[in-house]
Amino acid sequence: MAATQSLSQPDPDRPSDSTKSLSILIMDAEEKPAESDNMEERTLSAKNETSVSPNSSQDTAPLGHPRDNTGQSEAFGSPGDRAVYPPNIYAPQAQAFYCRDMEVAQCYLDGNADAVEFCTHEPYHNVLAAATYTLQEGDRPSRTGSISLFDVNPDMGRFELFYRVETVGIFDIKWSPVVGNVGPMLAQADADGYLRVHGLECCSNGGDSLSLKEIVGKKISSSMCLCVDWNPSTTSISVGLSDGSVSVVSFLESQLNVIQEWKAHDFELWAASFDIHQPQLVYTGSDDCKFSCWDLRDGPFNLVFQNSKVHKMGVCCIAKSPRDPNILLTGSYDEHLRLWDVRSISKPVNETSVCLGGGVWRVKYHPYVPGVVLAACMHNGFAIVKIDEEKGEVMETYTKHGSLAYGADWQRGNLSHKVKQNSSVVATCSFYDRLLQIWIPESSVVKQL
Repeated sequence: MAATQSLSQPDPDRPSDSTKSLSILIMDAEEKPAESDNMEERTLSAKNETSVSPNSSQDTAPLGHPRDNTGQSEAFGSPGDRAVYPPNIYAPQAQAFYCRDMEVAQCYLDGNADAVEFCTHEPYHNVLAAATYTLQEGDRPSRTGSISLFDVNPDMGRFELFYRVETVGIFDIKWSPVVGNVGPMLAQADADGYLRVHGLECCSNGGDSLSLKEIVGKKISSSMCLCVDWNPSTTSISVGLSDGSVSVVSFLESQLNVIQEWKAHDFELWAASFDIHQPQLVYTGSDDCKFSCWDLRDGPFNLVFQNSKVHKMGVCCIAKSPRDPNILLTGSYDEHLRLWDVRSISKPVNETSVCLGGGVWRVKYHPYVPGVVLAACMHNGFAIVKIDEEKGEVMETYTKHGSLAYGADWQRGNLSHKVKQNSSVVATCSFYDRLLQIWIPESSVVKQL
């Protein structure tokens, strides 16, 4: 199968969008995978890559150096994992798979891939957003990025890029939760200190084509916006900043206004998440190894609790259980996924921890199966973990990315019946090799009940 036309490289001075379609077809089981025209241009393994691109400065990771609980900065990963990938090779291009094992399809993005999010709204569960961040150094250094929208339907044999917009470098994206008749919106946290909200809309030329239309954008800080989360009612958004601050921004009548902002941590703040059961609470995690909770009702400085002893390195992600209001997960550079009981909110109890063999950068609860989470484990690929009250257990790992594992999400809606009987569909992405993968977990824990 031949790849369709690659997308143009971004102009860092002027964002633009593109509706050129890149079709990535899923092969029938009887077909054979197409060979690359240039085998040497395939994904380079981060562990055995030794050559260095003359453009190596472009591929610096956006994510600073993880710190241990003494505040000392470490090198970001082992030397063997700091591979450099020439940007001209990894423009978007198609590649197909057998419908066997776990893989369904893949695509190389136009920049370093750091976030993927499936739309949470009906009837758009097939829409996948992927974001990139690439540091462009030179006389005029800049951070460029993009958001790409894909149509993902393994049962119909469809994986198509149908929309792309060039942006500044993006650290995080998040679809809005489903609330009443409010349509799907995508929040964006970027390196220029902007929070932007896009609406998913039909194109103005009619038909069924979809695109993103910016509703509002606001520069909320001179620091970089590192993470973003919606409150359950979509009326406000939390943003973590690179100077350790957190901003709570109201979103009313298509306007953004900072209503609270405070210095929450000493270093970069990678997680700022609303409690979906008690939205007056915001949890934060940072490179200072602290895990904190704040009550927004009593002013921005009402610290409910702060734990600075359990995480041995920086806190990367926080996820509240969608079913159990007492359970919360944290992920850390120290390679551990931790389960917390927050019934005593002033002193949460660390019930269990699971070592995943790599920094736990992102954690996503399964939308339907209780106690199952998908974790992006940086240098150790991706893991599906089953968590109960007594223990956590790794049920499956996926290590077919060649670089830092950052983005991961479950597809909502109907599970795949044709490709794998009653199976969930997963999207993952890795940073330096710019690889986006769609795959089907094999573990029985994610089969439809």
